[in-house]
Amino acid sequence: MKSLKNHFSVIFPLLVLLFAFQFARSLEVVVSDYESRMINEYSILVIAKNELDIHELQKSHKEIASMEEVSSRVILDKLKDDISTQNLSLLQSALPKFYTLKLSYFPSDKERAAFEAKLSKIKTIERVETFAKTYNQIYQLLSIAKILAYIFTFLVGIIALLLMLKQMRIWVLEHQERMEIMTLFGAPFWMKSAVLYRLAIVDSLVATIFVVGFFWLVPTQDWVLNAANNIGLTIPSIEPIYEGGILLGISLASALICVSMVMLKVKRETK
Repeated sequence: MKSLKNHFSVIFPLLVLLFAFQFARSLEVVVSDYESRMINEYSILVIAKNELDIHELQKSHKEIASMEEVSSRVILDKLKDDISTQNLSLLQSALPKFYTLKLSYFPSDKERAAFEAKLSKIKTIERVETFAKTYNQIYQLLSIAKILAYIFTFLVGIIALLLMLKQMRIWVLEHQERMEIMTLFGAPFWMKSAVLYRLAIVDSLVATIFVVGFFWLVPTQDWVLNAANNIGLTIPSIEPIYEGGILLGISLASALICVSMVMLKVKRETK
């Protein structure tokens, strides 16, 4: 029971650290996917006096991915029964051209404002509508979500390392008698530390397997899929080999560094 408690004291901080890291990575994928959808769905409305040429615009505005003219036929069709054909023709020639522009990337607020200002300087363009208020709210929300995720991961990482260091010191005290006997027989430093390194490796493997299993199974659950679809998000599933390898590397590095720091301190104190 005591051995299980000691293992759990290291596995738990590792679980928290790996969970926070993978959550941040998953959130970044979700945000990136949402940004891609925003790029596809977000359009800038341009009202121009004359017909615009997308190739000419792209020469000075490389951020433009596509341009589509909004037909005024719907409005004219509604009026065709109320006014004469001649007046309808005059109205059609007097109406400005409406275009929707799509961008090739997800711009920041400053980039969007600069793009709007550049378009407004074109003489033939009468008005540019970027729907700035809605756009800014969504962009700021996504940016804050990513920043908070990484701040959370950083803070959790520090706490997890401190908890592991504390447990490693307890391990050293528990194995102190064995290490003193090995010192009397002239055992090298690595041999005295082998048990602690082995425990750290086992705990790292257990923590990694648990976190990989969690992030692999949860996105496949119907209630998660339904909740994500309702708000237009896609929850990514973890790649067991690639991302699992990254998590294992982080777990091993954290645990082994903690063991090494504690054992080096013990080495200095016994000199």
